[in-house]
Amino acid sequence: MAVQRGWCRKGVVLITAFVFVLSSFLGLSSCAGNESKLAVSPTKAGDPLDPTLVKSLYTAKCAICHGTDGAMNYAGAKDLSISSLPKAEVIGQITYGKGTMPPMEKQLTSEQIAAVADYCISLRKK
Repeated sequence: MAVQRGWCRKGVVLITAFVFVLSSFLGLSSCAGNESKLAVSPTKAGDPLDPTLVKSLYTAKCAICHGTDGAMNYAGAKDLSISSLPKAEVIGQITYGKGTMPPMEKQLTSEQIAAVADYCISLRKK
């Protein structure tokens, strides 16, 4: 009986570890290769982006690791709800990436990046 329990525990640990590694791999690969198919651009230069479209961009590009509320912390992602970074640094991290976070400079326009930065800042706890 003790042998079966030990084997069962090892099996559960192995399956859990496998699922974690697989989900981490799939999450990071989808985060890095997630090409935006959203048409999010200002109607005229300098016009603000539609907040619904900015939220869709965040959901497509960021929520997989940061979560919809910014506090998920998946795959080393920082908790955006407690961040105190100034907007310029948030823009820099979105543009050039950091750690496992891929750069968005070739996937998003500067207006989109600034709008996503504003959205990330809006997720902060007051």
